[in-house]
Amino acid sequence: MNTKNDELYEFILQNTDDLTNTWFKSKKASIGSIYSESVPITIEEKLRAQNKKFIMSIAQIFNHRDDEKKYEAIKQWANEVARDRVLTNTPLSEIIHQFKLFRQIYWNKINGFTQTDPSGISPAHLLEWSNQFNFAFDSVIEEFVITYTDFHQATVAAQKEVIMELSSPVIKLTHSIAVLPLIGNIDTHRAKSLIESSLEQCQKKGIECLVIDISGVAIVDTMVANQIFLLVSSLDLIGVKSIITGMRPEVAQTATQLGLDFSKIAIYSNLERAIEDIKGIFESSYDIK
Repeated sequence: MNTKNDELYEFILQNTDDLTNTWFKSKKASIGSIYSESVPITIEEKLRAQNKKFIMSIAQIFNHRDDEKKYEAIKQWANEVARDRVLTNTPLSEIIHQFKLFRQIYWNKINGFTQTDPSGISPAHLLEWSNQFNFAFDSVIEEFVITYTDFHQATVAAQKEVIMELSSPVIKLTHSIAVLPLIGNIDTHRAKSLIESSLEQCQKKGIECLVIDISGVAIVDTMVANQIFLLVSSLDLIGVKSIITGMRPEVAQTATQLGLDFSKIAIYSNLERAIEDIKGIFESSYDIK
């Protein structure tokens, strides 16, 4: 069967453009999708190149003599394109739909090859090719989904870290004094990230005094009050003096009910007043901006 396998391989390579064109005419997607008809020419060219590489990766299984290496090109393609689809924010459901569509297009072309030599291509040939083709296609999808999922999760996690850091910015006022303005809601995840990020930023920036402004926090409940106290305690352990501004009466009541001792921490009603006092304390040592 090797001769017919080689002929099939060559037939597919000769029809690569036809396969890709058929797919482009058949694929349907909403505007904004990478698969839509309105994508820029650069995106279309990239899709065509990726599709042609995919066609050849599948085709080589029909004439590759090394069973262990025949799927390497398939896995490499799946890894490369899966990462690209994550970066273009393409939903996995859209991708699977295109796999389904192109599987039929590809197999129809293989069936077309059998018509070129009906007497020379036996049912055994067709059965073997069907098994090889479907196994290879399923292997691509499996590898693609694994890579897509892993890379997508890693990307989302990295984005969350950046968002968390941006939502807890330690802004320098001088070379050793900074302010941490907290805005919005603070849930358990953000509270944990807040402590880790603040400690790391203070160490990196050489901060000795951190003004924590909580006037922009929408709701300060028991959990939030406790986390602020933990942040202050953690900063104290690394030698950073804490000052709290914007503490509303209800926050003070919550802290009292929890038994949290803020008596050793400088507390101001607003950030402006705190900075004025800091200037008085540190003006001999620091150049306030």
